[in-house]
Amino acid sequence: MLDKVRSFRSLAIGYSRSAMKSPLTSHQSPLTDHFSPIKQFVGQITSRPTRLQVLALIILIWAGIYLPGLGSIELKHEEPRRALPALHMIGSGDWLVPRVGSIPFLRKPPMLHWLIALSFLATGTRSEWAVRLPSALATLALALAIGRIGSDWLGPRGSLLAAILFLTNLAILETGRLAELEAVYLASSGIGLLIWIAEWLRGAQGWRLWLLPALFLSFAMLTKGPTHLLFFYGVVIPTLFFAKDFRTLGHPAHWCGLALIIGLFGAWALPCSLAVGEHDPIGVWRFWIHQITSRAGGSETGHFHLASWLLSFPMTLKNFLPWTPLLLFLWLWRPANLPRVVEDAPGIDGGRKEAWFRGARLGMVMTCVFMSLLPNGSPRYLYPLFVVPCLLLAQALFADPIGSGASALIGARTTKAWRSANLLLLVLAGAAILSVPFFASMNLLTLVVLFACAFLFLFGWVAGQAVSADLRFSDGVLRQAVTTAAVFMIAMLLYAVAIVPRVNALSYGAREVAGNIRAKLPADATLWIYENEYRPFWYYLEPRARYFLGPEEIPPDARYFILPKQLGPTFIQDARWGNKRFRTLSEIVDNEKKVFVLLEKVGLDQ
Repeated sequence: MLDKVRSFRSLAIGYSRSAMKSPLTSHQSPLTDHFSPIKQFVGQITSRPTRLQVLALIILIWAGIYLPGLGSIELKHEEPRRALPALHMIGSGDWLVPRVGSIPFLRKPPMLHWLIALSFLATGTRSEWAVRLPSALATLALALAIGRIGSDWLGPRGSLLAAILFLTNLAILETGRLAELEAVYLASSGIGLLIWIAEWLRGAQGWRLWLLPALFLSFAMLTKGPTHLLFFYGVVIPTLFFAKDFRTLGHPAHWCGLALIIGLFGAWALPCSLAVGEHDPIGVWRFWIHQITSRAGGSETGHFHLASWLLSFPMTLKNFLPWTPLLLFLWLWRPANLPRVVEDAPGIDGGRKEAWFRGARLGMVMTCVFMSLLPNGSPRYLYPLFVVPCLLLAQALFADPIGSGASALIGARTTKAWRSANLLLLVLAGAAILSVPFFASMNLLTLVVLFACAFLFLFGWVAGQAVSADLRFSDGVLRQAVTTAAVFMIAMLLYAVAIVPRVNALSYGAREVAGNIRAKLPADATLWIYENEYRPFWYYLEPRARYFLGPEEIPPDARYFILPKQLGPTFIQDARWGNKRFRTLSEIVDNEKKVFVLLEKVGLDQ
């Protein structure tokens, strides 16, 4: 019987190798012969990488995808709302209470505001690049944690694949380049989960297992609240179930870890609620509880959107592209084969690794379905879960394809289709590179980036064609992932050089609105803003901006004001102004078609 299994294994692996070979690789072409050093490097980095090489390649891929054009586009959507409290913290010295304008902003905890403020201080600038840098660095931190900590049970090649899957899916590509909560949130919770997995697989039971993960989970708590604990325990509890190790949850270290998470959050929340709600601190906590429960019970407006609810799960699958089709492999191959996969991961218990695979796979599905069924669920709520399929896919794809004949056949066909899709992407990227001179100004920077794109295209093409007859299935998968990462890097370089300048030239956004307002004022003028409703252009009016809700909050020497046009007559006729007159400097239409009036108070007392 054993001989038959070995014979079928040889046939399955042989079929997979033959199916992965393309006509372009059936013989050596003169072009690939000229670039044999690149082929050798690609072969070495994808078949026998060292941990240092893995980390270096992760940094290179991250830099190529997440840094080009990071600060070239103005702050969009909620980004100014994340950055304004950071400006207030630096200007006022109050790091306890986040504020947008002069009003406390308590919808989310302050971790991202703190990081943006630290970025301002570290870089010496308040540019869009400094605002988005914490998100980009958080993405890098989690990718490096996957590459380093994940190698404990995946090996260097498996951890490299998992990091590439993480860096190159659509959801992370978006969040890692925006000043939004998700990047810092999923990095904090993801690192905590990675540490827990690695320690548990080594057999840790007590303080080593719970306290360090709890520290990172508390950072996540200070970023967006407690939702990440659903995903953490949604993976941990099924894992312990399959391992029959529930006693681990009863260890005092676990409860101390939970106390640490709650305690660090409370160290900010208690004094903040007392500072904001001096006479009703409980009201602040009611507001926070409402913020959490409204996500489960329905939208904040009280309306249920059926179309959004039905699309929640499909949008989640879309967000994991281009790797969504590979999720099929998590059910094609038997977890029982997984303990034999990694030879260079000493100290890892094979039975625990199988329990982790089964438990994480089940927990991923259960939490994903649960969040998708919430009346006011959103695909972005699932972002902290995205590190789990990356780890599971790396673990499954580096297993020997032993199983049913259908498993080997589908695996080979899927890989072949994947290679074809990557080749198409490379062709499109090459065509885009050739079109750059026609759409971008040909300055020195453009030429440098053009040649860099051409090199990456060539590197990716050679990497994709470097499949030889003796290539193992896992090597082919990893090389395809490296090729895909090269395509993403090319796309982002093109985006920064050819697309961003045209977007900036054609757009009329918050930055342009603020520029039009400032052009009507003296250079050192302080502008008073009526803050009945948050507007993104406020950020670009700082630092010489002040805020008011009524004339009684305005000092006598205030001279310039901006407020919605419909409120202008009432403001001018207020009895507090006495005999003072106002003249209209300009009417401003912002990027959302809201009309504002810019006023100057004249006849000031000398």
